[in-house]
Amino acid sequence: MRQITWIALLCLIFAWTVPASATDAPNAQGAVTVVHELTNNVLKVLRANKGKPITPAVKKQVADIVLPHMDFTTMSQYVMAQYWRQMNPAQQKEFVVLFKDLLVRTYSNALNHYHGQTVKITGSQQVSQDPPVAQVNMVIRQADGGPDIPVIYALLYTDHTWRIYNTYIDGVSMVLNYRQSFGQIASSRGIPALLQQMTEKDATEKSSGKQPA
Repeated sequence: MRQITWIALLCLIFAWTVPASATDAPNAQGAVTVVHELTNNVLKVLRANKGKPITPAVKKQVADIVLPHMDFTTMSQYVMAQYWRQMNPAQQKEFVVLFKDLLVRTYSNALNHYHGQTVKITGSQQVSQDPPVAQVNMVIRQADGGPDIPVIYALLYTDHTWRIYNTYIDGVSMVLNYRQSFGQIASSRGIPALLQQMTEKDATEKSSGKQPA
């Protein structure tokens, strides 16, 4: 599995969407609006905390902004691909919970690496009408003058809400990244073994307080 860098994880934080109003049409401009608003909300928290250690309270503040608007089920379906259809409902539910815990711990750790980066939306397009899918393009500009990092977000519109289900960081798909890793285990050892490994790692990291790098 290709290593997901800390800047990529920050990208995930910056892009999760917030609900649109019930009267909003599912178009790309609506996706741009919610991405812009949530980006500003998360950056506001990080800037207020700049120079200070990231405390559990700060992590919770960001999580409260982000988590309600992640589509973990759709994300899990894309990550597991053909193996999702081989899982029974209980296994699917278990995977969604474990995958959510993995992402939460990972992006919580990434908060420690915010050092004044800024973001700029550079474009968008409606990819599909049925179901409504939009693409929002963004670049992350590094405070130290390093090269811009291109980011693409794929968003699905459901229940009057734009939610992200995939992110491309410098051309690398988050979903594909995890699919390759989990698929290798599911293929060679089976789905129960994958869930067991995820469960054991989750329990170890929670008991030790360790966060993925």
